[in-house]
Amino acid sequence: MLNVQLALPDPKSPRTKRIEVVIDSGATRCLFHSDFARHLRIDTSSCPIEQTVGIGGIESTYLHDVTLYIPGGPVIARVGFKDNLPVAGLLGMNGFFEHFRVTFDGPARHCELERLYKA
Repeated sequence: MLNVQLALPDPKSPRTKRIEVVIDSGATRCLFHSDFARHLRIDTSSCPIEQTVGIGGIESTYLHDVTLYIPGGPVIARVGFKDNLPVAGLLGMNGFFEHFRVTFDGPARHCELERLYKA
């Protein structure tokens, strides 16, 4: 689990409150519950749609660029929003893992993050 904030890509855009999300190495991209899109005033009806496959089967995911406020500084990422997400959000490969070296220690139930900065 990790606390993050979301905002529209404009630097003056207000951020959400801190959201506790799941670090998910099995997720292709970062996903958030559609309630956060509504909070950010994102009109999902005008967003590109991506079909995603998860535990619940095939579902529509609405894509939009956001700024993710994560440890080490903000990044702009194309994330997905969906109604039937059983958690507030997932941090996936695109948008999160590309910015960190992630080490999972299963027995200790511990995850170590090392921020990577591109030159």
